[in-house]
Amino acid sequence: MQESPSNLAALRRRLPTTRPGSYFTMASGGLGFGLPAAVGIALAERDTGRCRPVVAVIGDGSFHYSVQALWTAARLRLPLAVVVPVNQQYAILKSFAELKHTPGVPGLDLPGLDVTAVARGYGCAGEAVERPEQLGEALRAALAADRPTVLPVPISTDVPRLL
Repeated sequence: MQESPSNLAALRRRLPTTRPGSYFTMASGGLGFGLPAAVGIALAERDTGRCRPVVAVIGDGSFHYSVQALWTAARLRLPLAVVVPVNQQYAILKSFAELKHTPGVPGLDLPGLDVTAVARGYGCAGEAVERPEQLGEALRAALAADRPTVLPVPISTDVPRLL
């Protein structure tokens, strides 16, 4: 599951889709669907007995659109790993602003949000990943946990071009 629109190109390069029903994303710009969709997928995996691991990549902007889905995941003790690329901004909206020649749109920066504290507040495990080489082990631990785990990872603050 992915909802990190400003990182979509990088994710597609790193996460090739090789099996049907193994990669879920949006059809078009519906911000905020990713976290509740990941909870639904994790619930379906558990309840059908398939028990495939569920990893959601949800950008820090998208994460806050429907963060309350974490409460449901925690309450149901779903084994869900949520990787949050943290660039401290709504980068995709900045990209649209640049495309439309409207720089300086207010309210697109998200400094100081503590994603780990938010996750713990909803009953999830949370572990900040400071360096890329730490992500693999943190992800393995999250997938072995008996509850959802949120893994914020700092990324570049460069705003990607849309075209």
